[in-house]
Amino acid sequence: MNRLIERMSPEQGTTALAQDRERLENLASAALRSGRADEAEQALRNLLQAWPSATGYWLQLASLLERSNRREEAATCYRDLIERQPDVAVVRFNYACFLRRRGETDEALRQHQRALDLKIEQPEEVLSNMAVILGERHRHEEARNCLQRALNLNSSYIPALYNLALLQEEFGDRRGALALFNRILEIDPTYYNALVRITHARHIDDAEDPVVKKLRRALRHTNVDGLTRESLEFALGKALDDCGQYEEAFEHFERGNRIKSARLPPYDRASEEQRTGEIIEAFSPEWLAAVEPVSTRKLAFITGMFRSGSTLFEQVLAAHPQVTPGGEIEYFGQLLQKSQSPAEAAAASFPASLAKLDFARRQQIADGYLEYLDHRYPASTLVTNKRPEIVSLMGFIAGLFPNAVFVHTVRDPLDTCLSIYLHQLDSRFSYAADLGNIAHRHRQYQRLVAHWNPVIGPRIFAASYDEYVIEPERVTRALLDFLGLEWHPGCLEPQKSAKRVRTESLWQVREAVYRKSSGRWRNYERQLAPARQILEGG
Repeated sequence: MNRLIERMSPEQGTTALAQDRERLENLASAALRSGRADEAEQALRNLLQAWPSATGYWLQLASLLERSNRREEAATCYRDLIERQPDVAVVRFNYACFLRRRGETDEALRQHQRALDLKIEQPEEVLSNMAVILGERHRHEEARNCLQRALNLNSSYIPALYNLALLQEEFGDRRGALALFNRILEIDPTYYNALVRITHARHIDDAEDPVVKKLRRALRHTNVDGLTRESLEFALGKALDDCGQYEEAFEHFERGNRIKSARLPPYDRASEEQRTGEIIEAFSPEWLAAVEPVSTRKLAFITGMFRSGSTLFEQVLAAHPQVTPGGEIEYFGQLLQKSQSPAEAAAASFPASLAKLDFARRQQIADGYLEYLDHRYPASTLVTNKRPEIVSLMGFIAGLFPNAVFVHTVRDPLDTCLSIYLHQLDSRFSYAADLGNIAHRHRQYQRLVAHWNPVIGPRIFAASYDEYVIEPERVTRALLDFLGLEWHPGCLEPQKSAKRVRTESLWQVREAVYRKSSGRWRNYERQLAPARQILEGG
């Protein structure tokens, strides 16, 4: 979180000068609160012209420029301020936060370290931020050390406790994570994110469990913000589902989804159908036969409909000594949206723009991905990339990399749709708050798969979740053979992997063959009837 100086006290001077400064400050504050960005910017620039050494005005202007998607101007603003005030710790801190949001994590770490060197107040906040970045960079021990340093400075600093608990979770230390989450609730009983994590980390056997009572009590409070209330509704739904109280559980999932729908972008079924058709047309068998490859490097992608078992199969492969789980690498996903990535020009009119790229531009995109892998995973033999949206890009990636292979995860459509509905997902999943929209999105996904199979079929392995939970060894052997990997018995016990798991289902994959989710839809058969009709073409 940035540290902004919201208001500066008037400097000594004439009454008129002080009044003018106060007037401009009030104008900037009022314009910022009401979203009048142009007025706020002009007021801040007038203030800076008269008082160029006022740190707070610079920081407010940089923040405003970033919120207005004028990121390069914001970066220039920060750099100008650092040139003027190189030894102000809070400036370095704010710049580091900005750089992290831009994905410039190396420089963000350097600026955070500079803030520490300059003896910033509350260094535990800086250390906690550094730990998050280091975790994203897979530098896990360094992340843990930063969090321990933060807690050595302030043993009750909740962000450090929470981030350390999340790290414990991701490496399978359930007991350690639960201890930290409970410690947070001892410090602040209203820190409901910790209560939510406890609910997801445990199996709740009794509807009178203290955790359930705490969730109900929290939801009775009227001052809980929308996102937190959403999380609590999903957590209580999960707890009641554990207890087999499916009717009441679904009521809470419905409430959570109603809240969630307000923050998701609208889902347009007609647009989705059109977009799917355009992908199929752009990446035809003729396109793939004519396109010139740009790299022969072997790459592995895990994709499919969200909640179809991709995390499970990622962990099966992660247990192999020659495989590194990359998790959800965002690089190619940026091709599907306008962004500030190296692929931004190609994103403007997907999919036609990608299909029409010349060799030089395809080479640039391919090299960027390979450089990313080499930078993040320098000693790895095979890095998996687990992103649901890769299913839309399979043809394009297959054209870039003739040795790329795709593990396509398959699961009962009703179980898949239900699982999406029962989870609190982010804005990438515009369809996720409505069962009808989820089923519709699943149909479009099936159209894509039906197109890719005859186009690049030999490079696609259909990894069935429902078959795996019945015959894990048979499916695992077939998967390793497909990838050209020797048999490794550890792949039959992915729950014992010491490698990191970052997903909604992290505790499921830490259990030995998680069978309970196969056929789960039967618990909600009545509620799923409309979705089932759409899935069946009705």
